[in-house]
Amino acid sequence: MRVRIDTIIEHKGNPRGRGHAEATVIYIDPQGKRYEREVSADCENDTKNALGLEIATSALKILTKPCEVDLYIDNAYIASCVKNGWLEEWRQRDWKKANGKEPANLALWKMLYVSLQIHKVRFMEGDRC
Repeated sequence: MRVRIDTIIEHKGNPRGRGHAEATVIYIDPQGKRYEREVSADCENDTKNALGLEIATSALKILTKPCEVDLYIDNAYIASCVKNGWLEEWRQRDWKKANGKEPANLALWKMLYVSLQIHKVRFMEGDRC
């Protein structure tokens, strides 16, 4: 089953601040009927990366069985960590980066990692639906 997830992340404050994120999970069945579910997340004193990880994971948790997912997220760091294999390298090093330190937002990264083991996720750039 192919699914599309569109996210919007609004965050003010650098690096910590207030933010709101929304994700729309879109599935079109074989007969062409469109289904949508939405999820949102808020933060009061956190980073844009933490908010992005939270909304991506929350959207993936909506899916009840393994799916092929096109995830549109406007956070280059999160996408790069997955696309470039850094997330897997951290896991293989017992959740340590190359410098020996844990990545920021470790619990959120671990939750995303679990979702990535269930679903085949492609991080996408470009227009949302």
